[in-house]
Amino acid sequence: MKRVLLISGLVLCACPGGGKSDGGTGGAGGSDEVLFDVSGTAAVFPEGIGIAMDAGMPASVAGLTLRVEEPLKVALDPTDPLAIFSTTTLDATGAFSATMVSDQLVNLGIAAGVIDDGGTRAVRSATVIWDVAFEQKKPDRDITGAKAWVLPKPLHDQLTAAVTEARIMGFTSASGGKRTLIEAGFILGRVVDSMGAPVAGATLTSPTTMHNDKFVYPTADLTGTGAATSSNGLFIYVHNGGDSVAQFNFDVMGAGTYKRRSAGAAKNACLVTIVSP
Repeated sequence: MKRVLLISGLVLCACPGGGKSDGGTGGAGGSDEVLFDVSGTAAVFPEGIGIAMDAGMPASVAGLTLRVEEPLKVALDPTDPLAIFSTTTLDATGAFSATMVSDQLVNLGIAAGVIDDGGTRAVRSATVIWDVAFEQKKPDRDITGAKAWVLPKPLHDQLTAAVTEARIMGFTSASGGKRTLIEAGFILGRVVDSMGAPVAGATLTSPTTMHNDKFVYPTADLTGTGAATSSNGLFIYVHNGGDSVAQFNFDVMGAGTYKRRSAGAAKNACLVTIVSP
């Protein structure tokens, strides 16, 4: 039988089986606790490689900081020690890992968060590597082969120009009119098919309809936006730039093969998600 826990005001389901369990003697405690490991590699977001090189920046992840983290907890409190499961200074291989993570510390999922301590190469981002809404459970096994995406600042600037400063200021007018995507907070996503190829013509919709007009779709050349995903499959959600954290679910409109996804957005951060069937 599943045991329901109430943690930090959120109802969570502790899912048994499939992973390492300490029998309730360690970690966050509890007889249903599952402990799991995470491993993967970080790389520059594909659209950012050429743009970074054109700007005279190396398309490398070496020297950046990567944290395996719980995205909702980090959004609510970036210093929460229960939200950060490991911290790695990346080398050229981009390899990262975390061990003995408790499923009882997971709300929305697991993300690989990238921080540029120098503040000149990449914007703060986190890539979803386990989505509770999509999996319909919290992690119950080791997460291997995870991919974390790094967003070079020139790519962010190109996407900001594509959405336009005026449109971003419209989305953020209640919080003083932020001028860039990172100041507003945003989600960068890609819709892909079962083979991992980008899907053109897709649109995103949320059951919380107030979010729907905040989805925008960069054109293939990243110089503007359209009514649906272009050949690159990309979409952007623009947050309001305020202190509150946007937490919502979304679907690929009219595509029943795609499960519902969870998402979150906070100012001064980007959530990266790859949406597959």
